[in-house]
Amino acid sequence: MIQRVEAVNPEENAHSREGAAPGAAVVAENTPIDLDLQSIVERWTKLPDAIKAAMLAMVRAADDAK
Repeated sequence: MIQRVEAVNPEENAHSREGAAPGAAVVAENTPIDLDLQSIVERWTKLPDAIKAAMLAMVRAADDAK
């Protein structure tokens, strides 16, 4: 049988109401999205392939510049 133990400081182990720990996963529905990004997402399927490719190239170039 597994022995049960009491938590020494249970208040330190309680879930924080202030938010997630740094680096923790965040639920997308609860995360505000930048309005410019939202505009792109909403229109993405209607954009010409050339525009999509250009936008993706810019984003990837910015990643490579880091």
